[in-house]
Amino acid sequence: MTLVSIEFLALLLPITFVLYLVCGRTARGQNIVLLMASAVFYGCYDLKYLIILAASIAVTYLSGYIGSRQQDKEKAGKIYSLALILNLLLLVVFKYTNFILGNLNTLLGIFGLSITMPKILLPVGLSFYVFQSSTYLMDLKSGKAEPEYDIINYALFVSFFPTIVSGPILRAASFLPQIRARRQVTFERFQIFAFTFLWGAFLKMVMSDRMVGFTAHVFSRYYDYGGAVMFVHTAIAMLQLYIDFMGYSYMAIGTAALFGFDIPENFHQPWFATSVAGMWRRWHISMTSWFTDYLYIPLGGSRKGTLRKYLNTLLVFTVSGLWHGPAWTFALWGFISAFYMVVGQITMPYRLKLSDKLGINRETFGFKMLQRFITFWLIAPLVVIFSVSNLREAAVYFRNMLTVWNPWVLFDGSLCDMGMNATDWKVIIFSGIILLAVSAMRENGYDCRFIVKQNAAFKMLLGLLLFFAIMIFGMYGAQFSASAFVYAGF
Repeated sequence: MTLVSIEFLALLLPITFVLYLVCGRTARGQNIVLLMASAVFYGCYDLKYLIILAASIAVTYLSGYIGSRQQDKEKAGKIYSLALILNLLLLVVFKYTNFILGNLNTLLGIFGLSITMPKILLPVGLSFYVFQSSTYLMDLKSGKAEPEYDIINYALFVSFFPTIVSGPILRAASFLPQIRARRQVTFERFQIFAFTFLWGAFLKMVMSDRMVGFTAHVFSRYYDYGGAVMFVHTAIAMLQLYIDFMGYSYMAIGTAALFGFDIPENFHQPWFATSVAGMWRRWHISMTSWFTDYLYIPLGGSRKGTLRKYLNTLLVFTVSGLWHGPAWTFALWGFISAFYMVVGQITMPYRLKLSDKLGINRETFGFKMLQRFITFWLIAPLVVIFSVSNLREAAVYFRNMLTVWNPWVLFDGSLCDMGMNATDWKVIIFSGIILLAVSAMRENGYDCRFIVKQNAAFKMLLGLLLFFAIMIFGMYGAQFSASAFVYAGF
């Protein structure tokens, strides 16, 4: 079950909403309904996943309960730290065991030895809810959050169904107070849900799922293509990853709003950024801020000298790469992202002096567009490393990209035989223009609440346009997988 599945839209969501209204006289009644819905939603992936989720909830809840009862703060801190280690061990065991053993086997292979690789279940969304429950312990230890003694409230915080699979990663200090209070179900919030959810579904089903045809085709035959095809593919692959995850985030935010919750945005027009550092402040905001607050700053951040700041940046982004997946390709993806930022900071004074000497006005539209273009093409190739199985495949991909000269494929119809036909390309281009316009409006402060303030006729027309666009141009059928949200695998 996913946020765009028939089971969710036709059964779980409406049933949950009706029960929420019926049982919503108290916050506890509302929370019991949402917790039951969360268990059903997550259990539909695999009932065994619920056992691991329950383990994370039990470890972090009990340690929070016991630790908060201690008079000795040092003792309480030790309890929180021990529980944090146990909680993170769940992530290590179920996500990284085979990665660790695989690398160990590589070393043992020198001596003709090997270790049998176990079959280990990898629960969907594991990285998200382990990080989310870990924030509770760390916020308790730092005094940023109040202990939660109601197991219903706490279990809902960890397992909230709109966010459990792909985030955003919520903070205990900001989300638990919302859970403790009774939420109001209003028509305004219903409208926010409708427009936000429809926009997310449009991005997912009309754009992202259509792009998968092209990206998957070229990734499966990367050795047959080169030059212009690979440049186009790199750009589309980057945009597909972005649009898929952003679409999910909008749907999660909209669904939460329906039940009276306010959760933060996860993307803020990252491709409007004029630097790699700026892009990362706008991309997957909940994850970036998590690593900043709970790893970068505790390591010393920028407080212990320039060299230490650069080392911290490289370490944090390499770890964040491994958070995405247990493979060296993910680690390299994170390391290169950090390397860009370190080089950018080192060269900043020299670039500013050079532009001043050349009389370049850095505030012009043209200069900012150039910066955005460079930022995109620094980051976009990293999605190749992010997506391939190993570094050898990435090397072949980039070799073909840089050694083959075939710009005519952009005009002779070749691209229409690579997983997307001419109609698909037209839909993507037109939808891309709409996405660009919406992004520009959001960059200038217009959000869903701006739409809600408009007159009824405008809102009805816009809602119908989005709905029928999804119905007519969305990707359906056995050969398409609207359920395969990219970040659900992390």
